[in-house]
Amino acid sequence: MTYKEWANEYYESAMALKKRMSKLKEDMKSASNNALAEMSNRLTVMYGMYRDCMETADLLATRKGEC
Repeated sequence: MTYKEWANEYYESAMALKKRMSKLKEDMKSASNNALAEMSNRLTVMYGMYRDCMETADLLATRKGEC
């Protein structure tokens, strides 16, 4: 596997997280106050994961050679 392929896997994971975060934000619009707090916490964790995936994808994309 090349670094580019590896980077693409991280990028795809980031896009899946972004899609899930969008869905969660939509669900939050109609959530009760109790559920809203839990959903907000989940969104915060998912955003951190998204950023980690994007940073890792960027780092791997700049590497050269094979794994």
